[in-house]
Amino acid sequence: MSNPRLTHQWHQPDRHTAIGRQGRALHRYLRDCVLPFSPHYSKLFKEHGLTADDFHSVEDLRKLPFTSKEDLLPTPDNPRRTLDFVLKPDAKVLSRRPSVILRALLLGRSRVHDELEREWRPVFMTSTTGRSTEPVPFLYTQHDIANLGLGSGRIVELGGVLPDERMVNMFPFAPHLAFWYMYYAGLDRNVFALATGGGKVMGTEGNIRAILKLKPQILVSMPTFLYHVLQMAVDQKLRFEGLSILVLGGEKVPDGTRRKLGALCAQLGSPDVRIMATYGFTEAKLAWTECPIVPGTPPPGYHLYPDQGIIEIINPETGEPVPDGQGGEIVWTPLNQRGTVVLRYRTGDNSEHGITWEPCPCCGRRMPRLVGKISRVSDVHSLRFQKVKGTI
Repeated sequence: MSNPRLTHQWHQPDRHTAIGRQGRALHRYLRDCVLPFSPHYSKLFKEHGLTADDFHSVEDLRKLPFTSKEDLLPTPDNPRRTLDFVLKPDAKVLSRRPSVILRALLLGRSRVHDELEREWRPVFMTSTTGRSTEPVPFLYTQHDIANLGLGSGRIVELGGVLPDERMVNMFPFAPHLAFWYMYYAGLDRNVFALATGGGKVMGTEGNIRAILKLKPQILVSMPTFLYHVLQMAVDQKLRFEGLSILVLGGEKVPDGTRRKLGALCAQLGSPDVRIMATYGFTEAKLAWTECPIVPGTPPPGYHLYPDQGIIEIINPETGEPVPDGQGGEIVWTPLNQRGTVVLRYRTGDNSEHGITWEPCPCCGRRMPRLVGKISRVSDVHSLRFQKVKGTI
């Protein structure tokens, strides 16, 4: 059983040390969590003659077949196929583990039973959008929710948000990662945050009133909705003074959009605003962020969390991993999740320049970063193209 207390320490080891730790964590995760309790992966490993002992390094992931969204979709023979990816622990297996026996002796069976329930029982769900296929639910346990706060709290940390500052979260209220990620960001770092639910819950005017009343330093939103709110405030000759950071997610954030948002904030009385774009996807149960930058500054890349998962960049045609600094498709493998778990998940998203381990030009951290534009080729591939008079 893992330690239920998740540390906030954000270690910055060198590349060799971090990748070595990931390999050891991968072996333990497969041995103790995934293979004993995942219906899908226990079957997949047996079919390919693999065990946890075949995985001791990040490079060993090449032995494992990829997972794609198609693997998660229901079929006529298996309409609840997604549940095959949910970790389903066997109480007898858990009760025989030395760590569980020792804790039961020290703390009592009832206390340990409750801890195991909180670690393994799904109690929360987010879902993919279902724009091109059926929405796919991803289940979380209390362990995953703690990880959600840990990851989202790092956005607050990277932004340099102070405890006495305030956030207004204008992401749409829905079972989608973006809203809940930033909801838990405030709770994790003990920062005041109002979640308005976006335009459909409080309306544009309601969001404007909330900003005027709370006078937040941080606004969190999808870029298009934030642009709409700021433009309406400018049209009404209002003042949003004191804004310092805009946290954006759910959509691409081109340079032109960043400049327009910065210009609108300046008209509203906040000329020194900085922007943090985020990248995440439902299947990862995580999102990553840039350092806050002045509009017009080249984006420094998204800081990754090596303690929480492994991101590979592969050649989308061959499936082979590519060297650092080279672009390709983003592939995700978690190292510390319960609930729904996917290994070597092909996102269909391409990173322009892949991963770098060079120090961040903004904050100096030596953590890996995804660098360059990210194109959601999965969205393009899902469209149905037709020829009209010979033209696509």
